[in-house]
Amino acid sequence: MSLPLAVIFIVSFVVIAGALTLAAFVWAVQTKQFSLKQLNEGANTIFNDDEPIGTPQDMIFNSPADDSPNPR
Repeated sequence: MSLPLAVIFIVSFVVIAGALTLAAFVWAVQTKQFSLKQLNEGANTIFNDDEPIGTPQDMIFNSPADDSPNPR
């Protein structure tokens, strides 16, 4: 029994794609792309001095003034 040529191409493509994915993952781990310090720093880059961490400043749905008109 011989395998159809399409099956050989598909299996070859899957093996090569898997090897490239594994190589990219190994590179990311070796260059410390997944370090917790770097992940936490990225989460805090959206804050500046005017908006301290943990204090929401955006009032899209809740107005800071209770007497403001509410379009319901």
